[in-house]
Amino acid sequence: MANNSFNATPPRLRPLSGIFSATQRPGVATLRRELRETMIHKLLGLPYDEWMAAFLPANDTTVDDASFDGLFDKVPIGSGETEMYKPFVDALNGAEPAILDRFVLAKTFDKTDKSDKDKKKADGGMYPRDSPAVAQERTDWASVEVFIECKSNLTCDPYDEDTLSGHPYANTKRDALGQIATYASSVFEFQHRTHHFSVVLLGSWARLARWDRSGVIFSSKFDYKQEPAKLARFFWRVAPWKAKEKTLADDDYVAKRFVKSLSGDRPWWRLTVSDKTHGSRDFLVGRPTFAAAGVASRLSQGLLAHGAHRSKLEGNILSDLNEKGVANIPTALYHGDVEGQLTVSQTYWKPKPDPHTPSAKEENPFAEVDDVAVEAVPTGSDSAGQSEDADPGEPEYVDAKQKQKQTKIHCRMKTHQHYRLVVKEVGIPLQEFPSGRVLVRVIADAITAHEDAYNKAEVMHRDVSIGNILIIPPNAKQGKKEYQGLLTDWELSKRRSDENAEPRHPDRTGTWQFMSVHTLSKPEAQVQIADELESFLHIMIYCAIRYLPHTCDDVGEFMYSFFDDGRLVEEAEYTCGYFKRSVMKEGQLHDLAGKRILFLRTPRPPKPKDRSTTTKKMTLQPHPIGGLIMTLLQWFSARYRLLPLEVDDDVDWEVDPLPANFAVTSFLDQGRTEQLAKLLMSHREMRALLNDTYDMEGGFWPGPEDRQRDQLDPNFNPHRPQKTREKRTAPDGQPQEQPSSKRIRSASSQT
Repeated sequence: MANNSFNATPPRLRPLSGIFSATQRPGVATLRRELRETMIHKLLGLPYDEWMAAFLPANDTTVDDASFDGLFDKVPIGSGETEMYKPFVDALNGAEPAILDRFVLAKTFDKTDKSDKDKKKADGGMYPRDSPAVAQERTDWASVEVFIECKSNLTCDPYDEDTLSGHPYANTKRDALGQIATYASSVFEFQHRTHHFSVVLLGSWARLARWDRSGVIFSSKFDYKQEPAKLARFFWRVAPWKAKEKTLADDDYVAKRFVKSLSGDRPWWRLTVSDKTHGSRDFLVGRPTFAAAGVASRLSQGLLAHGAHRSKLEGNILSDLNEKGVANIPTALYHGDVEGQLTVSQTYWKPKPDPHTPSAKEENPFAEVDDVAVEAVPTGSDSAGQSEDADPGEPEYVDAKQKQKQTKIHCRMKTHQHYRLVVKEVGIPLQEFPSGRVLVRVIADAITAHEDAYNKAEVMHRDVSIGNILIIPPNAKQGKKEYQGLLTDWELSKRRSDENAEPRHPDRTGTWQFMSVHTLSKPEAQVQIADELESFLHIMIYCAIRYLPHTCDDVGEFMYSFFDDGRLVEEAEYTCGYFKRSVMKEGQLHDLAGKRILFLRTPRPPKPKDRSTTTKKMTLQPHPIGGLIMTLLQWFSARYRLLPLEVDDDVDWEVDPLPANFAVTSFLDQGRTEQLAKLLMSHREMRALLNDTYDMEGGFWPGPEDRQRDQLDPNFNPHRPQKTREKRTAPDGQPQEQPSSKRIRSASSQT
């Protein structure tokens, strides 16, 4: 089904719009487009019978297919999607014998999920009978068991192989794939599932699909009006999942955040963590503090727990780092795999057979492979492809082991094992830093953790991002007087001794927004200390632009261009964006117009309406973090000046001179450049710079008054037409947090 257009390992994909993106509310169109790009290479198909046998083994052998005859006769065909919903729902809800057990179908095409900021709505779905979706006819991602999408005919088939071709309806099919993928992503976001199911109706045809974090496996299409038992048996077999009630308790400071996670429209879950050393323990959790976006990816979620996909096991890595005395990292308590919860999509992928063999077309038509797998190569071949001494009619071949050049065939579907980790510390997200001074302290602590891990355990983190740094606030009862930073999420770390090993992941490692220019441009290159230190600088810039006073007039444009944007190389393959390259190369933080950005102790006063009558001179008080950022940018600029070709061989790094009023210093001479670049060869200089700046007293730092509400407009969307984005000032109030759920669900019902 899917082609194999990504021959590079790893593919150079940009991230989806998510919690770190400038596009806080990207809109459904943007989500569909981005998911369409990623999912089109994560599709596999199976014949209906094989699909059912693989994912929903028979529990309905006593039921005769004939009992379902005529079940869907009243579903109209050819009159449009909206006319299909009610007859289809009524047919399954009223079927005899009963099909759905404790569940019912609800038509939900008219109302969106109240807690979904993107306002997505599925046409229908299978829900527990007590779900509000049933009475309100409203999409509810937190309780949907199977979501259903209706299309009027096969021109909208999202899984058809024409999706990748020049077929007249290829774009329509691609759009349908993006639409359905956004629904699958929502189910993963709102529920603790490792997989779930969906149904798409295409006129009188239907397809079934199973989604997991590796991709989606769909069934061959079948005519559900002619063969109603095929669709009826799907719902019969998927329906017996049950729900169980859970209890809740309370605790001090941590409980304040925990209770907050249990409020609103999100369900509660009881999760069991099985540790080989400490045994099993249950934890009660609610809304995640963060959740990764997308479908086919690692699903990282942060959860506040009350006691009741991986590379190496993060719990083992943390335990090892704990034993070696690495500072400022979480303390591992419990961790282990969730038995039986392993993605299976990747196991159905098969290499394409030699196209010249008679049976080639009889193999799995949906496998994703290279077009040519094996090629014979003559010895001593010249430009004509033959040996100088060989008879032109009889090419001479080398030994059998050498005569074939095997092209690597990579399965684009990664294997993910559901894994849970419990740590002792409960921190605050870095975005909630109370002041600029604390921000610098916390980042310095995270650098210390990175340095300790590198020196004491010979481990490189390799995913430094804002989501992987937590703040531990002062605690009088524990004698803790100052804020502390923790560097978390060590799953993608790698030992220094393994740096030359093959990549463990077929996708780019790291978080796009905070990766260095070097690693974004050369994903196959080894991550260096300087790359990780650059990520810490990007985190500082990210927080300062969003939450500290400054002179940047268009926060949305800056955030998108610096952190999110990428340069398209090939189909869905990206390298570092031009703006981020420019800033890091020139060593000056400026906006898109080339105007230097200054950080201030307090916000700028509003400009007078009539400037001609105003004689008072406006004075701006610089914020200390501005000097820090400027100094560090000079260091990294020096690094890139010495490594122009290593950043990207096919990019001309010569840039137009900046305006005269923009440049702060003259270009550095070679000796000074080398001195500054050497400062990034270890952690010591950057860590010391941050700590020394934090320790400055005597009014050097402003107080908590420098902390501003989020200056990124939550409605900013770079893909929206310009005329609708002319006014992008900070919102009047803080973006309201979406409520989470009081409905009680069992984790076991979703596995």
